[in-house]
Amino acid sequence: MLWRAARLAVLSLALTAAASAAHAQQSAFAQRPIGSDVQFSYTFKDAEGAAHNLAFQLPSIDIEAAMVLFRDYLIPLLYGHVEAALAREAKRAGVVLEAKRVGDGMSFLIHADSAAKRDAFNARMDDIIESARQEWLRKHARRAVGPAIHMDYPEATRRNTSGLRPVAKALAAQTAGVDERARLARALNFIQSIPYDDLTSPATTGGIEYAPPPAMFKLNRGDCDSKVVALAAILRTLTPDRRLLFVTLPQHVALAVDLPPREGDAVIAQGGRNWLLLEPTGPAVVAPGQVAPTTAWYIDRPNEITFFEMKER
Repeated sequence: MLWRAARLAVLSLALTAAASAAHAQQSAFAQRPIGSDVQFSYTFKDAEGAAHNLAFQLPSIDIEAAMVLFRDYLIPLLYGHVEAALAREAKRAGVVLEAKRVGDGMSFLIHADSAAKRDAFNARMDDIIESARQEWLRKHARRAVGPAIHMDYPEATRRNTSGLRPVAKALAAQTAGVDERARLARALNFIQSIPYDDLTSPATTGGIEYAPPPAMFKLNRGDCDSKVVALAAILRTLTPDRRLLFVTLPQHVALAVDLPPREGDAVIAQGGRNWLLLEPTGPAVVAPGQVAPTTAWYIDRPNEITFFEMKER
């Protein structure tokens, strides 16, 4: 038999932003079932202080699926997924595996009827663990880079674009006849007005607090990860000709769009162009091109920023 220790190393820095002192500009919220859908209704103020009503319906089945993904992103469940994968492979290899949780890792005792069989399985264990970890993270729109876990913002956006078309269509109807920047601003202000919440404990989630957009609407609260993905998914329908860029900073994430900036707008240089910055997190409701002081501080420090452009596959 052979003892083998394996660290899953799942914890990473949370990509969440501290809420500012400003109050959210949402003055009314309601949800109610209508057949197989749920209708969401909001009253919120835009950056100029004007009040707007917005209503849309999402399928109940999509909301519940999003809630399952939100509730199920727990590090102990990742451990269980890895253990199950190892157990399956051990059975195929004709060895018996005993597992023990130790801190943020696991120890295994390998029983085999020959040293060759034991050593062969031991040599495969790292690959089995990493494959199982990546599989579980992909399910939850995360990705691993070395020991750290990050949100896969483009993938999360792709998964939610179709489901959020009712939201985009409601915003399009509300902004008929206005220019593209005004449509984008209305969508941005709507997402900003949803109350900020970090959603859950980094001790159990591995430091990434994220509710898929239908879950965020049901909870009526969200953090920067949740809000950025929701806005990006909406903009893919509302402003389909515009390119999107996820701007990840230490402790935060923002969105950028290839819309021509105006004088005084905050922009970020990437890929040979200037991108107009959007700050969806709230609770402050601000116009496109206005960002939090911490975001502005990083604009001139590109080495601190990681970019992920939204591209079609």
